[in-house]
Amino acid sequence: MNRPTRFLAGLLAVQIVIAALMFVPRLLPASTSGAPLLGALQVADIVGLMVQDKGGKSIELANRSGAWVLPHSDDYPAEVSKVQTFLEKLVGVQTDALVTRTASSHKRLQVAADDFVRKIDLKLADGATRSLYLGSPSGAGATHVRLDGQDEVYLARGLNSFEAGVEASAWINTTYLSVQQSQVTSLKITNAQGEFEFVKNAANQWVLKDLAADEQPNIDQPTVLIARLGSVTIRKPLGKEAKPEYGFDKPAAVVTVVVSDTTSTTVKTLTIGTKDAEGNYPVIASDSPYYVSVSGFTLDQFVNVNRNSFLVQPTPTPTAEPVATPALTPGAPVTATTPITLTSPPTSTETITPTTTP
Repeated sequence: MNRPTRFLAGLLAVQIVIAALMFVPRLLPASTSGAPLLGALQVADIVGLMVQDKGGKSIELANRSGAWVLPHSDDYPAEVSKVQTFLEKLVGVQTDALVTRTASSHKRLQVAADDFVRKIDLKLADGATRSLYLGSPSGAGATHVRLDGQDEVYLARGLNSFEAGVEASAWINTTYLSVQQSQVTSLKITNAQGEFEFVKNAANQWVLKDLAADEQPNIDQPTVLIARLGSVTIRKPLGKEAKPEYGFDKPAAVVTVVVSDTTSTTVKTLTIGTKDAEGNYPVIASDSPYYVSVSGFTLDQFVNVNRNSFLVQPTPTPTAEPVATPALTPGAPVTATTPITLTSPPTSTETITPTTTP
């Protein structure tokens, strides 16, 4: 490598280092080495959790004798492991990676009181509350974090702001109804179009129970619907009260499925209410005390199917279009509808004058 090449390579290396330093937050010396940001606080001391985003959307969880629940949804159960893991990460945040001590940097790092990614309120067993702001990511799985009431901002390693979801689905087991397709022995759907019951034929295919001799079953459609019952997932829990707007006085559909294994037979019913403005349905299952909201994509077919949905429709025979022929009246003269007339007699455009020979 000649000298000019070595010089240029060295210059490039210096530029790369400078660029890296510009994008990596400068860590200031921490006041203490590795001290917990929340002090001596333990997960067992926390009895309530509220997560809020900048837009004001929030979710609250409460600890009821060791079980985490959603108090605004009639204590719908949360997944303890999800809540526990998140709280352990919060309690484990250390102060050994100080980013700034200046309040003017809070907005840039998205940990300001009016500009944040997530605000976390922890309710403690002694009645006190501790609040933190989770801000922008800083690469390598780290997130800027600030304790409310302090100017210092730290890097929280192994913590992502979006782990703190503001939707119920982030904290619960979203499976509401699960049916093993191979164990289904009967299916019945009742909706505004009628009642449709299915049995298996000699070829082990699902067909309408009252199939007429001249009807050919669409064997795929019942299978698709049974597959959808394999995992009915929750958009959000609604609580234990059947509100009038759910429309359960006149359900959009009722689905009844019989499931059998080697030891027992179970009848499960899913009642589907009125579709809401967001395109979701309120539903309740016979084995749950909770009403929940389920995506329209999952349930639309149960609401909209009719008898023809389960039959193979005959292919229509194409017919030739008749050619229209004008009618003629015997003895009537045939005349042109538009007479042709000359607008002016033809004229010569040029006059030829004979020349005179001298």
